[in-house]
Amino acid sequence: MADQTIQEIEAVVAAKQGVYETAVLQMDPDGDPLFEVAFETAQGVKIFWINSYDYYALKVGMKGLLRYKGDQLLSFGSWIKENFSMN
Repeated sequence: MADQTIQEIEAVVAAKQGVYETAVLQMDPDGDPLFEVAFETAQGVKIFWINSYDYYALKVGMKGLLRYKGDQLLSFGSWIKENFSMN
């Protein structure tokens, strides 16, 4: 079982991966495509799925406080205040 404790750690946006096909495998609860973002932290790389609004708000190299629970991104700096929940 994944750790469900809320974690907070300083992070840097290391990479982003967009989905540009019409047949998207991952969708958010509203049917919008999801995107991957990788954050470099002192604990290693953390990868999360985010929605398109949050994806386009981030730029590689941005630094901020990363909050997450298990494999769910909760927030990042002032750019992502509250990410959607897949549950």
